[in-house]
Amino acid sequence: MADNGWEVVESVRSFWNPTKEGEELRGRLVTIGDGAYGKEFTLKVTKEDGKEQDVKLPAHKMLQGLCGSLILGDEVKVIFTGTQPPKVKGESPLRVYQVFRKSIEEKVQ
Repeated sequence: MADNGWEVVESVRSFWNPTKEGEELRGRLVTIGDGAYGKEFTLKVTKEDGKEQDVKLPAHKMLQGLCGSLILGDEVKVIFTGTQPPKVKGESPLRVYQVFRKSIEEKVQ
């Protein structure tokens, strides 16, 4: 919303936090870095309005393991498939994902 010529600036970075089974995120892998909880993966996602936004994936152990073979530039689709009960009482449930990729190497061929 504009106010006397001032325009609200929206963040170009966000964090994906899926809550419903089947939620998915698609984008191009633009950064892989070290974070406080392990590897951090960021996708450049095109929103419904056509604008691009960088979205950081959660630092869940399962998701980090699945993303370990991705390379910068890969097209990535991540699907949240639900949770599994914790193996140890008092721990958080395991968040389960599927990860798909279209490698930039495959595009060159």
